[in-house]
Amino acid sequence: MFHTICKSNIVQYGRHYQQAKVLRTAGSHILGSCHIHQEYSFKTSTENFIHKLDNAHINNSESKYERGKYHRHRVNYRNQLGILAGIMGTAAILGIDSALCENQEENAHDEIISLKSTVTSTISNISSGESLTNQDADQKGQDVVGTEKHSAETQASPHGNITYARNTETASTLATHDISQKENLTDFQETVKKSRQLLKRCMEEAGTPGIVVAVSVNGKTVWADGFGFADLENNVRCTPNTVMRIASISKALTMTAVARLWEEGKLDLDAPIQKYIPSFPVKTYHGEEVTITTRHLISHKSGIRNYKRKDANKKERGEVKEEMTTVSKEESKKHKEKQSNKANEKNEKSINSEKESSEKKSINDKQNENEESGIIAEEKPKGRNKKFKGKCGKTKKSKKQEEEDEFAMQEYYIKEEFNTVQESLELFQNDELYFKPGTDYLYTTHGWTVVSAVVEGASGKPFTEVITRLFYDLGLENTYLDKNAPIIYNRARYYIRDKDGKLKNAPYIDNSYKWAGGGFLSTVHDLCKFGNVMLYSSQQESENDNEGTHVLPGFLKASTMQALWTPVDGTNVKWVHDQGYGMGWEAMKENHSYGFCRNSRHFALHSGAAVGASSVLLVLPKQGYCCKENGAPPKGVVVSIITNMQSVNLKKVALQIAHYFENLQ
Repeated sequence: MFHTICKSNIVQYGRHYQQAKVLRTAGSHILGSCHIHQEYSFKTSTENFIHKLDNAHINNSESKYERGKYHRHRVNYRNQLGILAGIMGTAAILGIDSALCENQEENAHDEIISLKSTVTSTISNISSGESLTNQDADQKGQDVVGTEKHSAETQASPHGNITYARNTETASTLATHDISQKENLTDFQETVKKSRQLLKRCMEEAGTPGIVVAVSVNGKTVWADGFGFADLENNVRCTPNTVMRIASISKALTMTAVARLWEEGKLDLDAPIQKYIPSFPVKTYHGEEVTITTRHLISHKSGIRNYKRKDANKKERGEVKEEMTTVSKEESKKHKEKQSNKANEKNEKSINSEKESSEKKSINDKQNENEESGIIAEEKPKGRNKKFKGKCGKTKKSKKQEEEDEFAMQEYYIKEEFNTVQESLELFQNDELYFKPGTDYLYTTHGWTVVSAVVEGASGKPFTEVITRLFYDLGLENTYLDKNAPIIYNRARYYIRDKDGKLKNAPYIDNSYKWAGGGFLSTVHDLCKFGNVMLYSSQQESENDNEGTHVLPGFLKASTMQALWTPVDGTNVKWVHDQGYGMGWEAMKENHSYGFCRNSRHFALHSGAAVGASSVLLVLPKQGYCCKENGAPPKGVVVSIITNMQSVNLKKVALQIAHYFENLQ
């Protein structure tokens, strides 16, 4: 190959420059360096080729200069090769110089960008510095942590804050071109950065494989991201389109269906549930017949158990103790007199026996007495230690421990499919109530199974049909019943940790026995949309005020939303003070009682805990906002977070992120 190339090149250039000695000598050098030409004599190959180039300059006859001809050729080709090398070197230097000039221009441009970022205080390591668009929303969060991407314009300059005189004017011009827009972008970047750091810390603390978040401000999704893995075994990363279990957020969706039936007059919240479920047994408490209403059920005040059955033996043991303490005074006096007489007789006998044996006591007996007294002295502190340990053992369990105890219940891991709601009711409908309905608060998922039966009775349709129609009306395109058989794109895997903290796949379960209370799947985008539906409904006037206008009403009335988001008396939630449970939602009232003290904001949320999943949906309305024009976009922040690990507390994280983004309004 090389032989053909070097030979053809010399012939080609020789035709155009036959008189050029430089190329002739260079060609002879090339042929001389070719390993194929080296196989032949240098004399024959060189003369034949140079003869083709220029016959006038080749002497074929034998002459007196034959001895020095080879020496002359060597000298000539070396000299001319040096000239050729010089020409090539000059061209190379010119090319390098131009490349260096281009590099200097690029460096100058980079320095201008760095100076611009320094002037506007925009030093950020966030890849998405702008609001997500429809095109790139699906690409966000595919990194394990979602924060390791860097863009050239948002990175810090390697030269720090050094200012170059030749770029000062250009940098100042670029910096002042759109400084107001840059300031807004910087606030958004810093907010996203803090939110990501908060979620990363949450993942590290809980050991969560994956987590997904979406934030909506004034009705628009401004940030959505995924962290970690939706499927560890297949190396599938989390994205905002990842579908996961939303657990008890299903109650808030079910409450929307209940509220619609209530507004339409098909459902009376204060009527006995037997009106809609004739087969449900009438309940009693302490022998007294009691009434359970739908209002009791949706506020967790019905007394129906959750996953843990009530221990009937506790009540019996308590009654036995009370009977033991109600002995009559006369019997107690007689009993004391008999005991005192027996004690006196024993004392007299012991005194006489001691007098008789006192003289016969020996030193060994005294030593034995000392040993016995020593044993008694050692036993006393043991008794105190037992009492002390008993008092110390009565420690209050944390919420995480309570959730772990709850997940130990067998009903969490039901694998059989329930075809109807009536089959689900048979799990608990005959069990004893924890308290008289309306007098106390007990969070219960089984109570919402009863709610689904009420919905069936009020609507005349199966609950699954009612709720899937609700998903359609709300525009929740990626919200489903948690069925195992259907193919659901982007569905995540779920994980738990064993006693040793090792990550494992969550066991197989079937959630058909609790559709209404914790049996739905969704994405963070759909949850944010649902939150905005609720927020928009709460900020609209009544339907009568919209007559004759083109303003779209809310899905629910504002008065209905106020009832849903108002805490019911006696429903205090554990994770924060002054918060209670409304109707299908946890809610916090607006409260600012003292200057420079806690300012409690009004917000509504619902969290969820399922096998291998945790979730939260939080709605933070704009403070002091009063809708002046119907149809205006909702004012407030909506945050949704879901993860494929159970027992992860996301409430405080969601509230903190909501406050971060609230400052951008």
